[in-house]
Amino acid sequence: MEKAAKSIEKFQSELEEYRKKNQYNVLVPTVTIQEISPFHKPVLEIVRINPDPKAGGEVYEVVWGSGNYSLRAVALNKIAFAAGIIWNAKNSGRTDDGSDPSIVSYRAEAAVRKEDGTYMVRNAEYMLDLSVVEQEIRDSYEQKSQALMREKKAKNEKWTEEDRKSYVEKSVKRDVLQKRKFRLQLASTGAMDRVIRMILGLKGTYKKEELEKPFVVPKIAFSPDVSDPKVRDLLLRQGLDATNVLFGPATERSMIDYQPEHKVIDVTPAGQEAEMESGRDEEKPAPEPAKEKPFEEMDAKGQVEYLKGLMAKKGYGESKLKRSVESFTEIEKGKFHEKLKGMPDVEELPFE
Repeated sequence: MEKAAKSIEKFQSELEEYRKKNQYNVLVPTVTIQEISPFHKPVLEIVRINPDPKAGGEVYEVVWGSGNYSLRAVALNKIAFAAGIIWNAKNSGRTDDGSDPSIVSYRAEAAVRKEDGTYMVRNAEYMLDLSVVEQEIRDSYEQKSQALMREKKAKNEKWTEEDRKSYVEKSVKRDVLQKRKFRLQLASTGAMDRVIRMILGLKGTYKKEELEKPFVVPKIAFSPDVSDPKVRDLLLRQGLDATNVLFGPATERSMIDYQPEHKVIDVTPAGQEAEMESGRDEEKPAPEPAKEKPFEEMDAKGQVEYLKGLMAKKGYGESKLKRSVESFTEIEKGKFHEKLKGMPDVEELPFE
């Protein structure tokens, strides 16, 4: 408890220093942490955003010439990663029926760790209406074209009203086509952006001088006291359990067991204990643990069974597939295998 109290005190002190300097965007303006889990500690991450919309692609000007900038998905994801936000793919997805090609709605759900070590889950929905988007794009280019008209007149350059209107129409057509092409991605990004802003209290727009200041992002990090023998034993047990789950049950290969009372790791091959007790005079060499065959070397049936087991482990339902795994080609099975390997296990996620 004393360690946790010192950790909180240090955190509050660092936070106060950042506030006093007035050189940072502090995303926790009213944080007062009273208690924290002994297995966790609060930390502060620093995230820098490129305020130039033409250079980094991390911000954009909401209305041309307004001086108000908003964070793009690239910048928001940097901040979300620093905060330790975890996305729930199972409860995220498109929510409209697809009957109107101009409207797409998407729901996103994520979780962030709280001071007591548990997770706080938040979700948000975003609807993309392309007819509204087109009008917003048109209004923006109308303002921009008027400003360009004044500049060209000041330089005595020829640019007629017809040229201005043609510029607006071409620009609007180009941008709307892009929005229509990537409407689902835009809707999903919009929903995720809302969740990030909701969790971290980000503003909708910033001035350029504000974006030049780094963002101070809070995070609750897992930090157990490894000097405690009981905690160390528990962590080692969890690690060995994960190894046993990964390489199969004891009936097939050696089951690794940790015995803290003897401070030893028992790697006796399963099924050999009785033999060792009944005939210790017969020194039989222990068999080598079976090694898992690489996916590429499995036959077609073995690959299908392995993929189905991996799908269950990752929580990837068969309803997400357009066709059965059995009908996959060799290349498709390989790509699907790589995709599943990169996904977190179901038991590792803070979602049901």
